[in-house]
Amino acid sequence: MKALLTILSILCFLLAIEKSNAQHIAAKGVILEKGTSIRIALALVTDTNNHMTVGSNDMGFFQIKAKVGDTLWFFKRHFEDQFAVVSGEKDMVINLIRADMILEDVTIKAENKQENLLAVRLEHRKKTYFYGKKKNPLHYFRYPIATIMELFGSDRKNAKRFDQHLDKEEQELEVDRFFNLSLVKAHTNLTGKTLEKFMLDFRPKHEQIKNWNTYDAAGYIKRSATFYLDTLKRE
Repeated sequence: MKALLTILSILCFLLAIEKSNAQHIAAKGVILEKGTSIRIALALVTDTNNHMTVGSNDMGFFQIKAKVGDTLWFFKRHFEDQFAVVSGEKDMVINLIRADMILEDVTIKAENKQENLLAVRLEHRKKTYFYGKKKNPLHYFRYPIATIMELFGSDRKNAKRFDQHLDKEEQELEVDRFFNLSLVKAHTNLTGKTLEKFMLDFRPKHEQIKNWNTYDAAGYIKRSATFYLDTLKRE
């Protein structure tokens, strides 16, 4: 019993240290248009862990209160959004790709976004032995305190939180393959605000497209557009 109490005391002490080390820092850097030296002003920077949001200034610089291991989401209209992990107080350089450079190719767009998300997932998993890979059972017995620290530490929680976010993003990318601007334009005559509203109101759920092929997608778009136009006539 005395040995158990000693271990618990050490554990509480180590957890207190881990908590104190997870203090907020000023995560900062610059946002550029990829392939150029053009700085992007008024981009949104959001900490996906605490949901705090700031904007980049006229020179493309940003600064946000965050913890090491937090994931930052960078968003600017007409650019592809990006994610990056806060690794310390070193200045970050974020390169956003202009959306019109993708030429509305949904495959390229999906590959680019998935690449970025997988890179962030890997960055999280580098910091935790027990998350995202097979465990060596001997490690549990050789380093019991380290094992407990990692299982309950912030790195593991951040990795798990981002994995949940990534799963949702991957589902949305799958939907994009069957319902995107190129396909809707190819199978309807919708334009302008009518097209924008259709894209928002009739975007299918991931459960709907699980077993779709291109013919299923085309059929859904045509049927939905017919229904949509009929609704507009009745208004």
